[in-house]
Amino acid sequence: MEFAIESAREMLRRTPDTLRALVSDLPEQWLHGREAADAWSPYQVCGHLLHIEECDWIDRTRVILEHGTTRVFEPVDREAGFARFAGRPPNDLLDRFARQRQVNLEELARLVTSDELERRGVHPDFGEVTLAQLLATWVVHDLNHLNQIVKTMAKEYTDAVGPWRAFLPILDLP
Repeated sequence: MEFAIESAREMLRRTPDTLRALVSDLPEQWLHGREAADAWSPYQVCGHLLHIEECDWIDRTRVILEHGTTRVFEPVDREAGFARFAGRPPNDLLDRFARQRQVNLEELARLVTSDELERRGVHPDFGEVTLAQLLATWVVHDLNHLNQIVKTMAKEYTDAVGPWRAFLPILDLP
């Protein structure tokens, strides 16, 4: 599928409700469970998504539109949201994420038309990237972390499913 900005906006619009449906009002075991010692919990994923929503996608969009390839994107600390939002009630994170996503979608609609999608910026690790690639990554980033939450939660019942595990490949995904 080729990237289309309207389609991307529609996907991005759905993430806050999907995230809320997955984690709102869950018991601590579900929120803080991890599939491995170095894996992120659903709660940590929420903090990460909020942090990135506040300091990455629209900031980088502006860098491309205002500076093109003359300015490299600021690196992003992927785990900064863990400490930044530690101890906050999950529903507060979800509410703040939903508000920030709405603001970002309004800003995206104001800033970007299909004519700008081939404009380029510079990622600190990847080099030149297009605005379309950045925006497509935003969508896939959301889907990746929603998948991460679902997979982590499913693995809480790895042993409990007994012999049905043979029909549940999510339990054996790395």
